[in-house]
Amino acid sequence: MDLFKKQINILYKPISIKIEIIKYDPDDNKFIECAVTNKADYIISGDNHLLDLKEYGNIKILSPKEFLNCFIGM
Repeated sequence: MDLFKKQINILYKPISIKIEIIKYDPDDNKFIECAVTNKADYIISGDNHLLDLKEYGNIKILSPKEFLNCFIGM
């Protein structure tokens, strides 16, 4: 299934904020910062520190398997 048929878009702009929510692995904060800056709806990751959050604000954090199950119906 073509993801763009479901109107899923990937865009990027430079990170403009600093977030320090993940204490055990501060390097992971850059993914939250990027998602917030770019007004993302989802973060798709296999990283347990991110997955443990489940969401940040309105941004859902899903594993690749969860994403596929939700959006492609596998």
